[in-house]
Amino acid sequence: MTARFRRCGHGTGPLHPGDHRAVAEFTAMLTARQRPAPWTGHGDVAVRITPDGRGLERGRPAEGQRPDADPVALVLIHPDTETALTSTLQCARTRIHGAWTDPYRLLTDAFAGRPLPADVDLTI
Repeated sequence: MTARFRRCGHGTGPLHPGDHRAVAEFTAMLTARQRPAPWTGHGDVAVRITPDGRGLERGRPAEGQRPDADPVALVLIHPDTETALTSTLQCARTRIHGAWTDPYRLLTDAFAGRPLPADVDLTI
């Protein structure tokens, strides 16, 4: 007997095994978005690129950056390849969402295949 799987959320029957992974990733992203881990001044950060805070990008503080500095000097990096996307930017601590975790990858412009806005301003 062949097991039948449906990919439509409105259908009857069990979810496809591949869909379980997608649901788990999405749930982890929502949880991380609602309850961000506090950034202690070390390691990568999730930065809100726009003031409304819908999209996040991965930022890495500059070498020698003091943990309590405001603004924070950081470079935006690609979430998968860790290559620099920008030069060093000054980022207000109010724009830092929290410590970077892998579920935030789903919210980045790089994951969606979009370039960063040309006029990224993180000082406000």
